[in-house]
Amino acid sequence: MENKINDGKIGYSPMMEFTPGDILYMLKDLPDACCIFKVLTDPFGTVKDMLFLFANDKYGQLVGKKPAELVGSNYYSTVSNRDEDWLRYSYQAAILRQSCIMSTYNSSFDKWFEFWAVPVYQKGFCAFIIHDVTAIKRNEADSALSSNTNQLIIDCATALSSAEFGKGMKRVLKIVGQTLEADRVFVVETSGKQISEAHTWLNNSRNSNLPTKKEIEKYDIIDLWEKQLNEKNIFVCNDTYVLNEEHETMYKAILAGAVSRYIVVQLKDKKEKIGYLVVDNYSNELSINIGDAIESVAIFIAAELRNRYLTNEMMYLGRHDSLTGLGNRYALNQTLMLLTEISTTVGVCYSDINGLKAINDELGHEEGDKVIRKTADIFASVFKKKYCYRIGGDEFVVILPEIEEDIFDAMIQRLKVKLKNVSVSVGHVWSNDSKKIKEIVKAADQAMYGSKAEYYKNHERRHNT
Repeated sequence: MENKINDGKIGYSPMMEFTPGDILYMLKDLPDACCIFKVLTDPFGTVKDMLFLFANDKYGQLVGKKPAELVGSNYYSTVSNRDEDWLRYSYQAAILRQSCIMSTYNSSFDKWFEFWAVPVYQKGFCAFIIHDVTAIKRNEADSALSSNTNQLIIDCATALSSAEFGKGMKRVLKIVGQTLEADRVFVVETSGKQISEAHTWLNNSRNSNLPTKKEIEKYDIIDLWEKQLNEKNIFVCNDTYVLNEEHETMYKAILAGAVSRYIVVQLKDKKEKIGYLVVDNYSNELSINIGDAIESVAIFIAAELRNRYLTNEMMYLGRHDSLTGLGNRYALNQTLMLLTEISTTVGVCYSDINGLKAINDELGHEEGDKVIRKTADIFASVFKKKYCYRIGGDEFVVILPEIEEDIFDAMIQRLKVKLKNVSVSVGHVWSNDSKKIKEIVKAADQAMYGSKAEYYKNHERRHNT
């Protein structure tokens, strides 16, 4: 192949010809993964699959197949860890004869790849060259990338801290969704594997056929997320088609044509899992470190959820009796204040457990607490918990607004039947004007004392409370 030329230097003949076999041999030794396809189209020119004409060893290693297994086979039938964007780029290269370059993250290898799709030979043929750029990506000092990533994190932190929980959450999801050009961003709060609450931002100009909360529960998507995360904080699925083999029913029912890629991040309160942050159909062509940004945003969201839990718990404890779960005296006073501002029908039941002091003295306070809890449960079963209050050691008050007198009387009778095994004095009053609620409560209290007087006529005075 080498020729001597007149100046004494080694050169090559301009008339040298290479066979197709020589070309493929050269490609075989490329340091990057390489493959050549013939695209397969339907009668309308839409690319449906690609036929392997060549693949080097590097590409075979990426897809877990020997080159000999790939050549002559279709892309869909042989490659499992594929990127669905390849069909789109193969059309651009093979049919439109336009080269394109794209970077993508492969979750199977935890690596970033840059690939070129280029036209070769003639219309209908293209080549892909895949270069591992993980080291470059991880060490990239690109100022725009860092700036955009940090800005997203700062914007989300500011949105959460500058507004009440509901508004702050909506702002954060919108910021993430618009920045990542996603179809949907949502947070699901969980209790075990059950969804307790969901917060969603939806790109109304894009895909509306996304899986609903009901479908997520039906197909046990949370269990799938857990397996994918495998104790990691974040999982990136760049091609949901990889789920088709193991989860065919679920994939075809709710993912095919709706979700092509997603990111899921665990939300934790210390070591406890409290939910997930999920981004559907985000753009892969952004100058932003999506993984780092989403993980950071998830930390802020988890902290906000925890603060909300603590705030709700404090508010609950401030308005509820710790022993029975019924409203306390503060909650009762708030209800009375509201009723003085309106005029509606109201029924009031004022009750007192008989002989509670004797039970505490003779059997101990644990037995006394059992009687209190049992009584509270009976009241809650008749009137609903939200209308019942425990305002002292043995005193219970029920406030039922907007209730007819005959219905209220029937409920009182049902209460007395249920109280047959618990000694409780009951006084009740119905009124058509709740503005006089304080007088109504006082009248019910007096009626209760009349009931208690009857009780003590038939019992020894040592049981006096």
